[in-house]
Amino acid sequence: MVAQDSGGERAGQDFLFGGGEMGALTRAFDWASTPLGPPAGWPQSLKTAVRLLLTSQHPMFIWWGPELIQFYNDAYRQTLGPERHPSALGQRGRDCWEEIWHIIGPQIDYVMAGKGATWHVDQLVPVTRHGRREDVWWTYGYSPIDEANGVGGVLVVCTDVTAQHVLTDELRRANLRLADEGNRLRSLFNQAPGFMCLLNGPDHVFELANASYLQLVGQRDLVGKPVREVFPELEGQQFFDLLDNVYKTGEPYVGRRLPIGFLTGPEGSVDRRYVDFVYQPITDASGAVTGIFVEGSDVTDHVRAEEQQQLLIRELHHRVKNTLATVQAILGSTARSSLSIEEFHEAFAGRIVALGKTHSILTDNEHQLVSVAELLRLELEPYDDGGGQRIRLDGPDVKLPVHLAVPVGMGFHELTTNAAKYGALSELGGTLSVCWRVDGKDDTPMLHIEWTEQGGPPVEPPAREGFGSRLLSKVLTAQAQAKVTMDFAPDGLRATIVLPVEGQPGSQEGAS
Repeated sequence: MVAQDSGGERAGQDFLFGGGEMGALTRAFDWASTPLGPPAGWPQSLKTAVRLLLTSQHPMFIWWGPELIQFYNDAYRQTLGPERHPSALGQRGRDCWEEIWHIIGPQIDYVMAGKGATWHVDQLVPVTRHGRREDVWWTYGYSPIDEANGVGGVLVVCTDVTAQHVLTDELRRANLRLADEGNRLRSLFNQAPGFMCLLNGPDHVFELANASYLQLVGQRDLVGKPVREVFPELEGQQFFDLLDNVYKTGEPYVGRRLPIGFLTGPEGSVDRRYVDFVYQPITDASGAVTGIFVEGSDVTDHVRAEEQQQLLIRELHHRVKNTLATVQAILGSTARSSLSIEEFHEAFAGRIVALGKTHSILTDNEHQLVSVAELLRLELEPYDDGGGQRIRLDGPDVKLPVHLAVPVGMGFHELTTNAAKYGALSELGGTLSVCWRVDGKDDTPMLHIEWTEQGGPPVEPPAREGFGSRLLSKVLTAQAQAKVTMDFAPDGLRATIVLPVEGQPGSQEGAS
């Protein structure tokens, strides 16, 4: 039985769905009164960024356009007091943050000017909330959101690190009182959210290491051992040389986003991480260096999130170009095969809607895959009798990536349109059976789709080749390397589509 479509009421604003409190406020906001206009007309890059923001559990903020119109999510909302929530939503950036514009304004201008992203670690940015001015330290990045004519806006990924900043400052001062406050220092040391360890002597022997440090390096037995013995795999990764230099010169070293690879597991696989850290020399009363205090944070998630963001932006550009090319091809072919303006309008509109349906389900799927069954249900749902007697779908759960889903979805649309106008779906007694399977015996698995119509009016082979026939015989062949056969038998059309797919099981379990 074909599932019912429940997304009509969100047409044009699917990207605003969900998002908790801020998702609801964003959907309810009168965007038409702002320079952005209604959400349905926003640039695709803004829609994608807002969707990412609303569905993320990490604090995020967006400034968009010349007026720097603002968006933020539930996680960021927790950092705001009543002075700015919910009034900051949809507000112009400078009007909202006048008190700190001298700090953040130049950083925003830098990104909007197309000079790239910025990254700020442990940055003091005071804010007013709950009626008073607070000193707040942030680790945050400003990244460009590209559009057709350049940078359209700024995406902010941030973390309030005030607690870590204060704790680190306290720990550094505690080094001067280490002899008298050893127990207190150890307690703070072990509870610190960042990784920390204490190294003694020129061989950098471990004296202390907190839980976060042990978690980072893989719970090793290290106290009383020199770093070169504990981490032989770090030879050549510059960390030993940096430790030696800090011990020799007495000058601290600050590292930002340095890659580090630890051996993990019995097979010796490498766990690649990115870290921000400080090597702080410890001196005695005479000023001689006796050890090194190591403190830092694992920023791997931040680095990979920014890499993923850039990947999404590049993929978005690629998708837009491919979609425009597909629309252009549909326009030309429909015009050539139409005998009137009315016929052209009906056919072209239907094909664009079909293309949009396929892109919608791909957009909603985080893995960018869509099943054969789902593509069929999108097209056949209006003709289903609700009891599974008129339309039968039978096949395994086969997922198609974008480059296959779009042409196959268009092919299903053409077959369905033909069946509804001239074939089995044009009469009440007509039936349709679509069966598919994956033949996994060869090196390249092949997807076999069989479309069988019965009970409709007598079939007559078409006098001329329309767009549907060309799409099935040529476009599917070119874009999906498919082999298509069309049998216009008198008792009903039979179409067979065979195309290569990757990584699909040869299962024969039904999906009807």
